[in-house]
Amino acid sequence: MNTERFNRQFKATPTFRLENPNPRWATKRGIVWDTGDCAIRALANSLSCTWLEAFDFLTAKARRDYAVVNDGPFFRKWMKEGGAEWVYCKAVKGKRRMTCQQFAETHKKGRYVVYIANHFTACVDGMLLDAFNPSDSAVVGYFDMANFKLQ
Repeated sequence: MNTERFNRQFKATPTFRLENPNPRWATKRGIVWDTGDCAIRALANSLSCTWLEAFDFLTAKARRDYAVVNDGPFFRKWMKEGGAEWVYCKAVKGKRRMTCQQFAETHKKGRYVVYIANHFTACVDGMLLDAFNPSDSAVVGYFDMANFKLQ
């Protein structure tokens, strides 16, 4: 086992905690940690609800719109329908985007679903919650979940 890679991806830090609400992952304990359900995990982690509650919300919306739950534009639409506020982090030429770690350090209060390239993760009160550590990834945008309701 590559200890350095393991520590970088899974070890808790001041701004990251391994948190995977997927019941299948819990039974395997880390053997299957990436099942393509990041949108469901991020929603569940950000709201402190179960994976199944987040799954039911998203699949109902996906079924209605003939989409899949991880489809970025549809996911944004569904989060807005639930009351989340979308904030786009515009890229500025010559400057690096804010990383997830920087986001967590500057958002010590609140619940957020953070979008990085092809992935959604959760940040709750300055702590990134995910199946792996996204700290070095650039933030494309985020949802403020303060007014969000599963409906």
